[in-house]
Amino acid sequence: MPERLRRTLIDYRPALHNREGTGRVARELVRALGACEDAPELVLFGGALRAPRVAREELGLPEGARLVAPRLPARLAPFVFSALGGIDARFGAGLVHHTQLRELPTRRARTTATVFDLLFLGGGAGRLDPAAARGMEQRLRRLVARTDRVHVPTSYTANELATRVGLDRSRIDVVTLGGEHVLRTEPRVEKVPVEPYLLTVSRLDPRKGHRLALRAFERLVERGFDGRWLVVGPPGYRAEELWSEIAASPCAARIEWRRSVDEGELRALYEGALVFVFPSLAEGFGLPPVEAMWCGTPVVSSRATCLAEVLGDGADTFDPRDEAELLAVLERAISDAAHRTHLAARGRAWAERHSWRACAEATLASWRVTCA
Repeated sequence: MPERLRRTLIDYRPALHNREGTGRVARELVRALGACEDAPELVLFGGALRAPRVAREELGLPEGARLVAPRLPARLAPFVFSALGGIDARFGAGLVHHTQLRELPTRRARTTATVFDLLFLGGGAGRLDPAAARGMEQRLRRLVARTDRVHVPTSYTANELATRVGLDRSRIDVVTLGGEHVLRTEPRVEKVPVEPYLLTVSRLDPRKGHRLALRAFERLVERGFDGRWLVVGPPGYRAEELWSEIAASPCAARIEWRRSVDEGELRALYEGALVFVFPSLAEGFGLPPVEAMWCGTPVVSSRATCLAEVLGDGADTFDPRDEAELLAVLERAISDAAHRTHLAARGRAWAERHSWRACAEATLASWRVTCA
């Protein structure tokens, strides 16, 4: 192991405060690193002013990992650690890994960073609040300019980072994400609807394609589908406007939005779904369909941006702007039990490509190159 890599500091703040994708990745990466024989000593920086949203017992911290979480406002952290000679000097780290776009100042350590997507470039193209998107772009450009190597979850995002930001492709490593964490918790079957249902798990915002899924669901009901559509995920950009449109649908009584579910409920909902539907217009990876595949659920997904790469032969896919194509693949999945069984088997086999063990091993490989 390179000497610099022996003590590695990871920005662990998303793991403590974010219950969506970025927090999940930070938690599962650290958990998986703990199972690797050649992992470095880990220092996990969780400094924040607010109390953690994720309980310590949920973290699965590996033996020997050191969690440091001073009460420190995020906006002050750069100034504090700059004054201390860098966060690497304060904690004796030879490598610092960033898990979000907010940079932690370093002095001598090598640095890596995970960039999940570039959906905010150019003001977010109507997908995000424009001011927030501009701020994210500024932080991204500063971070990658000062970082030795950048981790991205897909080749699609690697190419975007090279062509749209100008980062040398040789400094970018593709580090896949996992989905098997969803199997860790016992399913809470009492939370599953009695009727057959289609399931969508995502933040509720226009980028996730709920409008197309709504139109397809309405057509399915017109043609005799007697089930429900269950949407699971927190509100996002313009969520209330979008939900108002859904609530005005003639099928509104068959649609349910669960804003927050626990791990056991989520697993049960995946496993009980007739079909998992993911109509997203743009993703950096797409954790929910991979989680569904690990649960053995048939997946019907958009093939936008990176999704064709991530889901491969494990899902039936459609153009997220083509209602007729979505309707056709959904009707086949709903009406043909043999096809559903085959689709679920394809998905479960494909999911093996996306594990947290593979994520940890690819991360370590990149760190070794960085520290050589």
